[in-house]
Amino acid sequence: MVTVPTRSVAVVGGGQLGSRHLQGLVQCREILSIHVVDPDPDALGVAEERWFDAGGPRSGHTVEFHADSDGLPSHLDLVIVSTTAGARPSVVEYLGANATVGSWILEKVLAQSDLDLDRISTSVGESTPAWVNTWARTTPWFRELRGEVGPGPLVVEVEGSSWGMGCNAVHFVDLFAWWTGEELMEIDGAELDRCWPRAKRPGHHELSGRLRATFSAGTTVLLRSTPPMSGATAGSDAVDRMSIRTADDLWTVHQPFSESSGSAVSDSGVQIKGRIEYQSERTAPLVDSILTTGTCELPDLATSTGQHRLLLAGLLREKPRIEGIEPDRVPIT
Repeated sequence: MVTVPTRSVAVVGGGQLGSRHLQGLVQCREILSIHVVDPDPDALGVAEERWFDAGGPRSGHTVEFHADSDGLPSHLDLVIVSTTAGARPSVVEYLGANATVGSWILEKVLAQSDLDLDRISTSVGESTPAWVNTWARTTPWFRELRGEVGPGPLVVEVEGSSWGMGCNAVHFVDLFAWWTGEELMEIDGAELDRCWPRAKRPGHHELSGRLRATFSAGTTVLLRSTPPMSGATAGSDAVDRMSIRTADDLWTVHQPFSESSGSAVSDSGVQIKGRIEYQSERTAPLVDSILTTGTCELPDLATSTGQHRLLLAGLLREKPRIEGIEPDRVPIT
């Protein structure tokens, strides 16, 4: 009998996003030994409940839940880091120093400062494959739209009511870098509102106003978000619409980040309906691809780090003084 080796996967950060990754791992073809790490027992409880809901015990995979990283194996085929941005550099440093890691998936926003981006890049190293989960470029609906709209240059506008522009802007930046094949040149935050509203997660803030990205062949992406209603925290609403203007047509994409019922309509009369996938749907194909082929369709760490540096630079130029936040740090996650 041939013994099939078990692959070891760690999900560090077992909260809302990490637990969805865990649900997705249930569907992986490879037999996995899964380790979930979170210091919050409530988060681990939610992750375990979602593991059961997704059929984890019947999947053939095994799972262990840990309050810290000390109990992780010394070799990990894949690490998914789904912590907050502020904690991510320390997590990557610790695992890079204490385990042999085959590959990484890092959640966005990657980090809150240039120094922390350096810490992540140094700890991962140049020879270890790593990708950042700005997944928009992998979405079949957006791939279909790109084929219909064409590569650019484009004039893009994205708008909504308090849709979490700070933590989600990089999704659109990466999407249109891939869509057009252009290089991101600058992110300008001069038209942001001076008051940065508090986000749902304590100690973090969001953005309202306008944020503009410029690309190398002339594509521009203008992101707009209104402030939250009085007394509400930012980031709880959805992106309402996205317009994409080409040289000879205009597309309006309604609910571009809808997980159920988005639609794109052109002035020339073409309509394409679609949706984005839940993270629990995206994780298994992503992990299977990495474990079997050594690669995936997400942007690699070097590409995403370059985009994040320009995002942080644009925000830091306009960041108001926020009590308790260092001047070189952007409190988004």
